Amino acid sequence: MSLENVSKYVSPRNIFLFSVVLNLLFYTGSLLLAGLNVHNFAGFVDIENDLALTDGAAYYKIALDPFSENPTESGFRHATFLFPLLTYLIAQGNPTVTAITMELINILAFSASISIFYMLMKIDNLPHATFFYAFNPILLISTHGAMNEPLFFACVLGSLLKLKQDNTLHSMILLSLAAIARPDFVVFAIPFFAYSLYQTKPQYLLLPITTLGILGLYLISRFSLDHFLSFTSGEEFPHRMLGIPFQTFFENRFFGTPEIARQITGLNYFINEIMTWGLFVAVIISIALAIRKRHTDNFSLTYLVFGSIIQPAYSYFSGYFRFVALAPYIYKLPCLFLRGRPLILFTLLYVIGGLSLLFAWFL
Repeated sequence: MSLENVSKYVSPRNIFLFSVVLNLLFYTGSLLLAGLNVHNFAGFVDIENDLALTDGAAYYKIALDPFSENPTESGFRHATFLFPLLTYLIAQGNPTVTAITMELINILAFSASISIFYMLMKIDNLPHATFFYAFNPILLISTHGAMNEPLFFACVLGSLLKLKQDNTLHSMILLSLAAIARPDFVVFAIPFFAYSLYQTKPQYLLLPITTLGILGLYLISRFSLDHFLSFTSGEEFPHRMLGIPFQTFFENRFFGTPEIARQITGLNYFINEIMTWGLFVAVIISIALAIRKRHTDNFSLTYLVFGSIIQPAYSYFSGYFRFVALAPYIYKLPCLFLRGRPLILFTLLYVIGGLSLLFAWFL
């Protein structure tokens, strides 16, 4: 049976439930059985020395007390406020409950984003592209590494879906939530939504823009403008956050040290490189085809073009693509170029590769 036939019997609700179950099984059946405690899932590797060794660990520390008078994490991490705030409202600062809550929020958010992505792909008549989003190793690792991308992706993809359904108010409400989840990512979506609304209801765009403004003023009052300028310029970080397109990606591919991604070894190292370079090529092809209107997707084009100038600190594992992984176009490519059995085979290999990297990263 082809993927096209299978998709006829799939619903957004079933996709959501299947993803929740699958990710919960990995959380409980793999990580717990491996002897990892709940703090490991938040990336809080060195609890005794109070060291935040990953971004997930940093968000864990913020979630324990997001309104601390003496914040230990940078303003950029506090800027992604929605994820630690929701966690705090549920866990109330309890260390164990906080770690579990972060994992559960991410599983639910990621599963919701997969369901939303499926509905978006149905509009384009490419529902099987959902496989490539659902098993993207970057998204899977972000989900179980206590990152804030799953919540952001659910909000911004939901905003895109509501826009396509002509529900402008709900679209802008979701975009406002996305702005609180990751303001550095959502700012590049504003041009797309502005272009989409300028002839109909441009006033609604004031909602996410006002949200960004209020959040920005709060962050500047708490951390100072100089803090963000020095961080962005590279004075307080190994790399500038803005720069020559793909510069940091190439530097880390050719000159990066394995210690940055020490979890990836052996065969999984080669799987990582294949998928990383494959995704890089997919980004370039996506930009070219979108510009040539081979398959129109202005939302993806906006993210891919602007995303190429982002300079994440350590892209040894594909740090760039935590951002560009949001662009739906890159998941459409296999479906545009392959049909029938070749597409099924490619999908199978992709899923195996994505899951291999997920297990290699944590286990």
